[in-house]
Amino acid sequence: MYKQFAKEGRDNQLYDEGARLVAGCVPIDKHGRRVLLVASSKNEGEWVLPKGGWENDETQEEAAMRETWEEAGAIGKIVAHLGEYEHKVNKKTGGADSIFIFFELEVERIEEKWPEMKKRERRWFTFEEAKQVVSKKVMRKALNQCSLARR
Repeated sequence: MYKQFAKEGRDNQLYDEGARLVAGCVPIDKHGRRVLLVASSKNEGEWVLPKGGWENDETQEEAAMRETWEEAGAIGKIVAHLGEYEHKVNKKTGGADSIFIFFELEVERIEEKWPEMKKRERRWFTFEEAKQVVSKKVMRKALNQCSLARR
């Protein structure tokens, strides 16, 4: 399942009434109360949860785990569905530009080499730090739904 190259392009990605469907994970170290974040590929200095387009040959969970592997080199098991969140309103249609679907992933291992290692830095943050450095509202919502928020 884990390939050494990242899927690229949007030809096979899924949409719902014009909104791009995006799957991602909140990768956690539950014992250390830490969250693994990746550097944004678009905005220097910004930290984000690993996420990307859900493709037509995979389930939501598979897409979320694939994106976490590609962007962060993390492998683990999904333990919870954290919700679906609309992101950015399309001014023409009034609907969402994208819908983010997040899962909690308990990290079992971190690989030395991963598909986007030359494009992205990855870093562990405490749960409290992660809530402060993640700037996207949909990602903060997902963080607030994970098991670390309930301790």
